[in-house]
Amino acid sequence: MKRKRRLAGLISGVLRVALRRRPKTFGVILAAGSGTRMGTDVPKQFLSLCGKPILVWSARAFLDCPDIDGIVIVTRRKDIAAVEGICRQYGLSGKPIKVVSGGDSRQRSAFLGVEATPKGCRFVAIHDAARCLVTPETVSAVVNEAYRRRAATAVYPIADTVKRIDARGRIRETLDRSELVAAATPQAFDRDFYIAVAAYAEKKGIAVTDDNALFEAVGQTVYTVDCGNGNFKITTQADLDRAEAILRARKIGKETEK
Repeated sequence: MKRKRRLAGLISGVLRVALRRRPKTFGVILAAGSGTRMGTDVPKQFLSLCGKPILVWSARAFLDCPDIDGIVIVTRRKDIAAVEGICRQYGLSGKPIKVVSGGDSRQRSAFLGVEATPKGCRFVAIHDAARCLVTPETVSAVVNEAYRRRAATAVYPIADTVKRIDARGRIRETLDRSELVAAATPQAFDRDFYIAVAAYAEKKGIAVTDDNALFEAVGQTVYTVDCGNGNFKITTQADLDRAEAILRARKIGKETEK
């Protein structure tokens, strides 16, 4: 009888764990760039990559991630209709998608995107649309670390030797490469925690270039997840060519596996 009770208790415990829901999580994809550095009048998130706009590749990775419940796409006000059209044209569906207008900086756009996530959303994963080689596995790795730590970011090691220089271009020191990483996206956070930190930074006039820096500015810890250097940001035509080669290689790899 005791053995049966223990077994029943074990089964009950397993079922409770299996039925326990993970936190509701939304991706916030920043797609408000102008394409200036690409030397084109077309915003880079709309440039074609293997026959699809760059934005589609990033959005699809989030929609295919089992840990993501939906996405908010942040773009320029004048591009909202175009983004909604792209979502329809390329079959971005299966999960909720909301398109909203961004602000006058990346920092403000990210905040507006997070604010636009629906009621009940507990975690957000902020991502640059131009990092279009992101995979569902990378998104999962970062958000699961955020579930444990409240704040997590994709990074990759720096392979080059890094020098600190002065205003005249003279080398002053060589930095310890073992302590350096390059920040990437996604960057995932407890939603309420993020909003509190972002609001404080805005009130104090703290300007940052990525969301990790918001937390650094107020003394909070962000944990890193090494996701490799394959998810680089599309900034130049050379980046676009490289990304196309990688996507074609991935397709060949999948076909070979079959």
